[in-house]
Amino acid sequence: MASSVGTAGSGLYLDALPGINLFNILKIADSSQKNPSGEYSPEKVFSDVEQRAIAKFRTLFIIEFNRCFKLYKREAVDCLICENKELLSVALWYLMGAEMSEEFLRSDRINRYTTVDRQKIREQKDNFIESFSSELSVSVAGIDVNESACFEDGNQPECGGFIQIIETCP
Repeated sequence: MASSVGTAGSGLYLDALPGINLFNILKIADSSQKNPSGEYSPEKVFSDVEQRAIAKFRTLFIIEFNRCFKLYKREAVDCLICENKELLSVALWYLMGAEMSEEFLRSDRINRYTTVDRQKIREQKDNFIESFSSELSVSVAGIDVNESACFEDGNQPECGGFIQIIETCP
């Protein structure tokens, strides 16, 4: 993930999400997010958001993956995420949008984003979280653990159970 200022291998740019743009990001940057020349830096804001989002993503990936599989080897998590990065990229994109919304809400700088538009930003964050959850669920369901190189030692994660459809008549 990157801003439109840089490049993103995934082709997904954070400021392509609704409500997020470089102008707004510059308005919320704080004193720790200045470049060496003393100007507010959108790259530093993006970096802070990305760092938090990736840390959360790993934990939320484990939770979602363990809904079907019991993953006993925690080091396999990073391998699975890396191996399926294209499949998971949209989910991470939305999580980063939610984290950027949180950055807007927590900004110490007084501006319209921290005073007037707070409810709009909360709704935006909720929408990003909802999209993230949906994308993560679909993406994790698409991971083929039998073809994964993350379990070459033969220790496949155990399936937590089968999905059953029960039909009832009214």
